[in-house]
Amino acid sequence: MQSCSETYDPDVELRKVGVKISFLGSYSGLEMDAEDVISMELTESLDITCESFPSRSLKLKAVDSLGLSFASLKTDYVGAQFEAFIGINGEYVSVGKYYIDEIDTEDLGLTVSIVASDRVKTYMDKYLTGLYVSAAMSMSYLVERAPGALSGLDVYCDEDTLGATVYPAMLTTTDSQRNCLLLLAQAAGMASVWVARDGSVHMERIAGKTGYSATITPASVLGYSSLKLTSHVDYVEITGENPGASFGATYGTYTRGCLAEFLTNDFIDSSYSMIVAGEYYESKNQRFELELKTRCNPALEPSDRVLVQKPDGSEIGEFVITSQTIHFDESGLWAKITLNAPSPTDS
Repeated sequence: MQSCSETYDPDVELRKVGVKISFLGSYSGLEMDAEDVISMELTESLDITCESFPSRSLKLKAVDSLGLSFASLKTDYVGAQFEAFIGINGEYVSVGKYYIDEIDTEDLGLTVSIVASDRVKTYMDKYLTGLYVSAAMSMSYLVERAPGALSGLDVYCDEDTLGATVYPAMLTTTDSQRNCLLLLAQAAGMASVWVARDGSVHMERIAGKTGYSATITPASVLGYSSLKLTSHVDYVEITGENPGASFGATYGTYTRGCLAEFLTNDFIDSSYSMIVAGEYYESKNQRFELELKTRCNPALEPSDRVLVQKPDGSEIGEFVITSQTIHFDESGLWAKITLNAPSPTDS
């Protein structure tokens, strides 16, 4: 959760909202504000099952006061980096750093549409990993030295993930950096991996944590879309092969007709495979999924744990935010969020 002042109150009944776009790097000093921005849609998420590495994305439509749609031999804003902010009653919160992927205009430059995304998607689609290893090693060793697919990135791992043992015999041909980072996060104990708002890559074990940093009250909810309970995963099996050994590990009980999940990952160290299997089982059984439409608290972000209240003020329970889409347009500011939690019967 983003830090804010003591007077910050996103749930206040009357509020003035706005957005601000501040360009970085060689375009530092260029800005758009609420008078320029017609609409903005921002999507940020993580995969609590640790099976994918979602992208952070932003779509923006604005009055083209900066001339972004007029590229020349000297100026081309595709690839430019900017930081987006959302403000409530004058206090602005950063909602991420982005790189421009596409610029489009339909009316001779009066307005401009921008599609932007995080650094890993924009700059690291194809990557020659070039990391040779002959033994297992700790994640803390890799993060400290940042070789191979970690090169050029600011990587944050929680304590559990840093203490993991991995065998990252990363591909030595061209592969996507995103895929290598996903395999590494899985090998470190099925950590979720995503790009945080500051541009750093986070690898953290989300399932099983407790405690919350904020409360979502009925005053901030525009609609309780759905609360569903998915099927229980009874059995998981992981397999892989690296220069250390071929391995396999299982967790749970396999019976005919049970719901089973399978994962192959060659970055897993054989001695750590049972831990990975147990974490995979737990992540697949985050069975409660709650969807809300809220007035939007931009300080909240994926991985935050929140306490959610019912319309009458009683508690539904603690959830982790796994996805958020923030909308800003002429109708104001609102968000659609997805939250997950384990079933009490699985604890």
